[in-house]
Amino acid sequence: MKVHLTTLGCPKNQVDSELMLGMLARAGFPLAERPEDAECLVVNTCAFIDRAREESVATILELARLKETGACRTLIVTGCLTQRYGGEILRELPEVDGILGTSGLERIVDLVRQAAGRHDWASAAPPGYLYDATTPRLLTQRVPYAYVKIAEGCDMGCTFCAIPQFRGRHRSRPRADVVREVEALAGRGIQEAILVSQDTLAYGRDLPGGGDVTDLLAALGETRMPWIRPMYLHPAHVTDRLIARWARARVVPYLDLPVQHGDDAVLRAMRRAVSARRMREIVAAFREAIPGLSVRTTVLVGFPGESAAAFERLLEFLDEVRFDRLGVFTWSPEAGTPATGFADPVPAEVAAERAQLVQNLQDGLAWDRQAKLVGSVQDVLVDGPSEDPAFAWEGRTAGQAPEIDGVVYLRGRDLTPGRFARVRITEVEGYELVGERA
Repeated sequence: MKVHLTTLGCPKNQVDSELMLGMLARAGFPLAERPEDAECLVVNTCAFIDRAREESVATILELARLKETGACRTLIVTGCLTQRYGGEILRELPEVDGILGTSGLERIVDLVRQAAGRHDWASAAPPGYLYDATTPRLLTQRVPYAYVKIAEGCDMGCTFCAIPQFRGRHRSRPRADVVREVEALAGRGIQEAILVSQDTLAYGRDLPGGGDVTDLLAALGETRMPWIRPMYLHPAHVTDRLIARWARARVVPYLDLPVQHGDDAVLRAMRRAVSARRMREIVAAFREAIPGLSVRTTVLVGFPGESAAAFERLLEFLDEVRFDRLGVFTWSPEAGTPATGFADPVPAEVAAERAQLVQNLQDGLAWDRQAKLVGSVQDVLVDGPSEDPAFAWEGRTAGQAPEIDGVVYLRGRDLTPGRFARVRITEVEGYELVGERA
């Protein structure tokens, strides 16, 4: 039975999908590149916000049509949507033959084998599964980077976030196991390991003997992996000691620090456990400690109780800190989270206007910083052929995380995908750069 897997959502879902594909391949199931050619379709879903849930359901229904027009006989849904709403999916989507929550990832092979009947393998219990370096994994993208999940779950309890409901409490992988995986990826030719989890700076606190993420980074610095990029750093965990150790670690000069807001009252309502002033100090200290640092953040607007004055304080905060990259989202009510019961909701149209104002401000700040890169020479990791037909290749500087931060379009064909090149930046096109071999 040929199997095709469709992945939706974040890089952590990407890792889960690659693990499931690795298990299926080891079990002898042939894998189909196109859903039209597969007899069994697996959809790994996202349930983070309304938009993600809508995309997940639309994708399920679209793939279900292949039961009539393609080779498909079985449709299996996995991931966050089934962990959170498994019973509803079985009731409301008869097209689905089997479901699997995040708590049962390792059972995908049995489910594919038994998928002729509908099986409810979703669990309302907090998930406990953590993969290790011995788990088979099939890298699905022809790129020189790979995501490495160093922990699962979150204990922070932000009032807008439902992730702990379907990913459970924070659980760290053993340090030596993460090191083994990264070393093995380097042996397979991967040039960049991107460390992901729901709360990366909480890594290690639950392990015997304690320690923190900087101990992991020190150990990873001894591997052959050229670039190591930690993501999702909660500012409430940052200390002066962490900044000092981070500056000595062999990681790319890149910081992914989701601030969510710049008004203290909103931050308290979000239960972020950090003030706007402290976040200003953190970014300034990191920039002082690490020359050439690029800082990315995310902002959530339209949170209940966000007054016009609070929003203005957010804009002032962003103008002062001047992040290199920023993603902005509007708040949506998530079932089971405290914020759904908060007073003073912000109308959806006002939230959308505020999101656009944030993006407009950020575009001006970021593009001004981008323009200063013209003429500089950068180390660029060549990811592969360019999606823009005007260029042969595209890659990224250390200040560009894949899929979210833009690319460097590369002139000339004397470059090798999966390798580094010294590149002179010749043009800036918004968040994209253009360069040629230096």
